[in-house]
Amino acid sequence: MGLALDEPDKNDVVVTINEIQVAIDPDVEPYTEGLTLDYDQENNGLMLVGNESNCC
Repeated sequence: MGLALDEPDKNDVVVTINEIQVAIDPDVEPYTEGLTLDYDQENNGLMLVGNESNCC
């Protein structure tokens, strides 16, 4: 699993969050409920944070 700045694939679930379109693979989408995309300044990268019970 990873993050990319790219055009969505034809099967992706596309949602708008804070006026930004986000494409999510349909196989991963159920695991994103309750998660937040955050920027980690220490590691200079994006990370998903939230409910630990949603983890794979």
